[in-house]
Amino acid sequence: MAIQELHSNGKIFWPGDARIAVLLSFDFQGGEDVRPDKNGKMNHEEYTQAEYGPNTGIWRILRILASHEVKATFLTCGGIAERYPEAVAAIVAQGHEIAGHGYHHEVARDLGKDEERDVMKRTTEMILNRSQKRPSGWRSCTQSPNSLELLMEQAYLWNSNSFSHDLPFVWQSGKKRLVELPRQPFGDGRTYGGRDSGNPNDTLVIWQAMFDQFYEESSLAPTFCPFQFHPYISSRPGRAKTLSDIIAHMKSHKGVWFATGSEVAHWWLEKGFSAEANAKVSKVA
Repeated sequence: MAIQELHSNGKIFWPGDARIAVLLSFDFQGGEDVRPDKNGKMNHEEYTQAEYGPNTGIWRILRILASHEVKATFLTCGGIAERYPEAVAAIVAQGHEIAGHGYHHEVARDLGKDEERDVMKRTTEMILNRSQKRPSGWRSCTQSPNSLELLMEQAYLWNSNSFSHDLPFVWQSGKKRLVELPRQPFGDGRTYGGRDSGNPNDTLVIWQAMFDQFYEESSLAPTFCPFQFHPYISSRPGRAKTLSDIIAHMKSHKGVWFATGSEVAHWWLEKGFSAEANAKVSKVA
């Protein structure tokens, strides 16, 4: 299927003439990525470390977000929504967004087209069941050659898997459009190095450096600063303070718009920043 990649080459702006849009996103998973070894035995230590997020850490993260009065997007596995309905209800009750993140954190590029379609449908249905709202956004564990087509097929508003650009852009196929909210490779999974390694102070330096450069550049034109956290990593004592500190650092600056993924995507489409006439690249996916 031919898919155009549409970028803005004109003037963009954020609500209230904000200088920078900050997306706080959390990949809300648990032990899905911990697989049994060749003997069929599960690594108990690894699994329970991963399960800390939905069992314990999510509540600390929600307290931090509430204390700073900012909203976030939780890209949630269908299996997590199924197993932890209270956590999903609490996220929604505080006004945060629930988006999709596979069902059991499947590696999308290893799935056939029908398998991936089934994963999306089951995840969508489970999140709708638990949150009473259909998810509008998606981030998979990797992306397959079929992901964009399938997300358009299922009327998703936005995707967040690309690392290729700083600003949002639009995928278009015929009349179907899908906003891409690019990521930066400095989510906590990379900055810490793992579930049980890394220095929170070093991580804070990296996060602040990214924001500070985007903020400096926003004096020339509005910028977009996305963060990708993981509750099972960033909610541990000590690390959670780092999460709070980066939010406080960003809030100390003027002209910062903290937005959910859907808020950014809707704004981008409504203002027509990626019009077909402004296409910089055309691709076949």
